Amino acid sequence: MDPKINLSLIFLLCLIMTTGSVTAQKKKSGSVFYEQIRLLDFEERESLISKELVSGNFPEFLLNWKEITTIQKDASGKARNLSLFISPDYLSVGNEEDYFTIPVSPMTAQKVTNRYNASLPTPKVTDIIYRHAELKLEPFNYIPRKNRNETVDIFYDHSRVIQAQIKAAGFHPGTFVAGTKKDIVISYKLSDSTRTRHVSIYGWHKLNGKPIQSLYNGHNNTYVDYSHGARLISNRVLIDGREFNYRDILKDKNLFKLLSNEKEPLEKTTYSH
Repeated sequence: MDPKINLSLIFLLCLIMTTGSVTAQKKKSGSVFYEQIRLLDFEERESLISKELVSGNFPEFLLNWKEITTIQKDASGKARNLSLFISPDYLSVGNEEDYFTIPVSPMTAQKVTNRYNASLPTPKVTDIIYRHAELKLEPFNYIPRKNRNETVDIFYDHSRVIQAQIKAAGFHPGTFVAGTKKDIVISYKLSDSTRTRHVSIYGWHKLNGKPIQSLYNGHNNTYVDYSHGARLISNRVLIDGREFNYRDILKDKNLFKLLSNEKEPLEKTTYSH
């Protein structure tokens, strides 16, 4: 065999192997993932969403923690300096150029937060996030028509609307944004013995700062609609410069008030999954 041909074959094989490796590492885009899940049932859909998010198929900006520093009072009334580290947007599948801001069940949200040493917000933390967000958007809602608001088509359409709102406001993906979704939250309602398989939601603030959704746990944990969102809150919290764990704070008799408006510390800080 001609040595030049042989070298050409070797070069071609190396190129194919390298290209294949890069392709394998490339994140699945949000639009491709939308097509993959749009006709699946709940269990199949959540399984694939969980797999993508746990494996890291989301825009890198989601783990670009935004630090919020605020002063809050503990249960004794003492003012404390509190620093929280917040994901700038809700869970999304895909990359920075093509992502799908995707509603999930609380079970999937819990798996993802556990994977990235994070938790879900309380209603009080949701309010803090809204006050400190760089960009506040007007909530966009659809008229309820049978179960269409629970379909992946509406999920994806809502994602595109939000991204269009961000662009129209002169901002870019990864901007610290609020007002676009109701938060899946943790609260005392997780200990409600009459509703052990339910999701708690809160937020979706209007531009006047008032939430559309008061704290509510009337939906079972398999109910997901376009308005639901899961935002990661790092478990790393600073209180007066000292590092604490978010979930431990919520169970502490004195410190819980820094993160919660409720009367007692939380017994449960996670959803079952």
